[in-house]
Amino acid sequence: MKGRTTCPKCKHEFILDVENDEETHKATCPNCNNDFNIKTSEHDKDEGCTWEEHGEPRKTILSSIKPRTNKPMIAAVLLVIVFSMGITTAVFSETFLETSIDIASGIGIKGTVEISIINHLNQSIDNVSVTINNDTIDTDIDGLAHLENVTLGVQSVYINKSGHKNIEREILVLPFIVTGHEIKIKEGIENTNVAFDTLGCSLIFAILSVFSLISAVACLKREHFDVAVAGSIIGLFSIGFFLIGAVISIIAFVIIMKCKEEFDDGKKGKTF
Repeated sequence: MKGRTTCPKCKHEFILDVENDEETHKATCPNCNNDFNIKTSEHDKDEGCTWEEHGEPRKTILSSIKPRTNKPMIAAVLLVIVFSMGITTAVFSETFLETSIDIASGIGIKGTVEISIINHLNQSIDNVSVTINNDTIDTDIDGLAHLENVTLGVQSVYINKSGHKNIEREILVLPFIVTGHEIKIKEGIENTNVAFDTLGCSLIFAILSVFSLISAVACLKREHFDVAVAGSIIGLFSIGFFLIGAVISIIAFVIIMKCKEEFDDGKKGKTF
């Protein structure tokens, strides 16, 4: 059996193996080479040096027993609802998108747009006129035009630069995030119109909705707290049924934060 003892001379503590039926063991200190006898039996512990079985004086660290409530389950159900709403919105993106954004606009929510203008060599172009909602700004030295308080929804961006083709492009302006677009302009005199890509928008909403489902799985398993939180936050942008999905995502996020202790933190087993 394995035990731990202390050298009576130099007070060095070390671990050694002793036969199970051995009452007295001769030990040598690895620090000072002092020889001394160890009494392993209970009735001899008052004589000479004694030992303790390895691990007795040490603290055992185990996973704490966490209180289990139904909060993670509730959060998971809410996130599944967000996922379902997001997928439905993705399938019928044009109808739900327009209505949801109209509601957001009606309560005064605005968006932010950042347009990056480059040429055919992918080089930034400054002093390019960018117009959205009758607000015009010129790109800076990095080819960027930053516009705030832009009306939500599908908006037309007008790009004008002397000696280059004028471009009219439709973009989707969303709440809460910066809508970024990179637009390439070419030399010429023709005008170019680019319509909004509904299919691409549907794909984005579908992808965002999947994160809600991943978060729901994490809540059901009570594992990966960071994944559960991230999924509930990303679910905000899946829109879902006239922004109802975003509201439900916020509720799920609050519930997840309140039951943080119920998630597995990865500390299992014991250490000595």
